[in-house]
Amino acid sequence: MSLPISVELAVAWHIAKARITHGSGPVPIVLMLELTHACNLRCAGCGRIREYAATRSQSLTRDEARASMVDANTPFVSISGGEPLLHPDAPAIAADALALGKVVYLCTNGLLLAQRMAEFTPHPHLFFNVHLDGQPELHDALTGLPGAAERALEGIRLARQAGFGVTTNTTIFSHTPVDDTVALFRQLTDLGVAGIMTAPAFAYEVGVSAGTLTRAEAHAWFRAFREQSDGVALYHTPLYMEFLCGERDLECMPWGTVTRNPQGWKKPCYLLSDGHVSTFDELMQGTDWSAYGPGKDPRCTNCLMHSGFEPSVMASMRNPRDLWHLARWQFGR
Repeated sequence: MSLPISVELAVAWHIAKARITHGSGPVPIVLMLELTHACNLRCAGCGRIREYAATRSQSLTRDEARASMVDANTPFVSISGGEPLLHPDAPAIAADALALGKVVYLCTNGLLLAQRMAEFTPHPHLFFNVHLDGQPELHDALTGLPGAAERALEGIRLARQAGFGVTTNTTIFSHTPVDDTVALFRQLTDLGVAGIMTAPAFAYEVGVSAGTLTRAEAHAWFRAFREQSDGVALYHTPLYMEFLCGERDLECMPWGTVTRNPQGWKKPCYLLSDGHVSTFDELMQGTDWSAYGPGKDPRCTNCLMHSGFEPSVMASMRNPRDLWHLARWQFGR
């Protein structure tokens, strides 16, 4: 499945303007706007709720959130947490992002989606991105809450009925069955989700081990998955999927996804935690981006997350063969 053409054009136009204005320097694509680290689940493998355990009561204000969107100037804003629907101003912050011309993904575990959906208005650039880590038995075990999967699925059904765009995100662990994942993705496709995102779990420095995969194990898993996934509404470019299968190298671009949370701008990326700075300019100018990525930092060895590698697909726009590959995928040929 290709991305909506409006989304593709937003990214292309943003990069073109940035290149004209700033030359060849780092160009962030996604702002991860973590409104709060409070959450109504304690998922195995989640580093956020453990890393920020002492500051879960803190949150960004609406004004801080809007200022961060203006400063980062990214085409995409991913409103996240913790659980962003615990934040009273989440609907207003999403509306502010849309008013700024952003493509908005509100990342949620779905537990509060039915309750708060009426506070949002459907928009072509607004998507509820529901986290679902497998079939009900696996998802409920990972979240520690019986019935969590069915509540997420019901939220997806209600959101689609109300006219909202919905995407989903699934993290793959070492014990995630390929067959069950394909079946889940077919179910989500039948429910009318706009796209399904997936990636191997990252081994957070803080948290409980939930069975992460090595790079080689992840490649084998995704090759087996690809053999069965025809017709599944994946939300990734074919170049990124080739990377997941171990058939293509992509450079990590840690600046591609920048993170703002109640503690400040997180260094260096969405996954690693080397501190926080108070301004976006400090993040971009004061970070040694060349120090991060596989082969540079041991923490990055097994990372295949789309937050760092999907942005580098844009570099392929200079390669005619890859450009043709992307064009055929985009227009469904």
